[in-house]
Amino acid sequence: MMNHENMHPVGDDQHWSESYYFNFYDPEAQVGMFTRMGWRTGSGRADALHVLFLPGSRVAFTYGLRSIERDLSQYDNDLKVGNLAIECLSPHKKWSVAYSGEAQDIANGEILLQRSKSRPEGWFTPAHLDMALEFDCQSKPHLVSDATRGHLEQAGVVSGQITLGDDTWTVKGQGIRDKSWGPRDWSMGHAAPSDDNGGEPSPHVHWFSANFGPDLALGGSLLKSESGEWQTIGSWLLRDGKTTELEEFRVESCYKPDTILHTSVVISVKTVNGEAFQIEGEMVNICPTKVPAPGGAILIMEGLARYTWGDQTGYGISEQWHVMNK
Repeated sequence: MMNHENMHPVGDDQHWSESYYFNFYDPEAQVGMFTRMGWRTGSGRADALHVLFLPGSRVAFTYGLRSIERDLSQYDNDLKVGNLAIECLSPHKKWSVAYSGEAQDIANGEILLQRSKSRPEGWFTPAHLDMALEFDCQSKPHLVSDATRGHLEQAGVVSGQITLGDDTWTVKGQGIRDKSWGPRDWSMGHAAPSDDNGGEPSPHVHWFSANFGPDLALGGSLLKSESGEWQTIGSWLLRDGKTTELEEFRVESCYKPDTILHTSVVISVKTVNGEAFQIEGEMVNICPTKVPAPGGAILIMEGLARYTWGDQTGYGISEQWHVMNK
């Protein structure tokens, strides 16, 4: 497989993006994260969303921006946005993820679902965050690509140290990284506002990752088409060093009453080899995020999930996208 870690030539689509993503969870420390850094040439800027899941409902939230030029290759050795810096130490084998700067220390991440002007005074505490982590890949990349775009995912283990204010954690846990390049429109999938579904939550995108150890992990994306049918994209199962495509998966969700905060999921999976199974997920913590969109916003619920598959327990992310009108 060729090296896809560097930036790719930018296409003509105004929604062209090159993005990097990492997550992990350490169940002993009860600390995890998800990090997404996107380089969007159409808007002339890069952004970095970095969130820590902390014990209980606590999260640390950060967001940074950087002005960029169209030729992204000049940033191959300068992957820094705001206070977040990532570096490829060995292609498709090892990365570093570091942060040093201010963060919002939030006692309960659910408050991010409220409009900022509606949040009570003191809804977060300013705190300094220092983090130095390494992501060691434990699998070959699962790659889906064509002439205009590509997406890869890898399972791995994250280790290092995190300090937020007066709290310090030494962490080690399983996780997933991915990288995408090509046109990316945040309105992907056929979105219908919850108001058009009788007020019931109506996500139009599901993405999940689940790690059950170094030799067992899976993940995938599910998009709702204009006809209302679900489409499984770039989905995979890693078991004992071998990767198998998922032919399809479906997600059933339970929600906190009168909200779009999912509390649990059941993921029904079928591989291309005909194997069928279910994994169940219970949200340990959740962090709502928002992407502006014409006429409203896309609200992305980032759930930290404890998964069970038979007698095995694992952790990962259960992500759901909802469109909300202004």
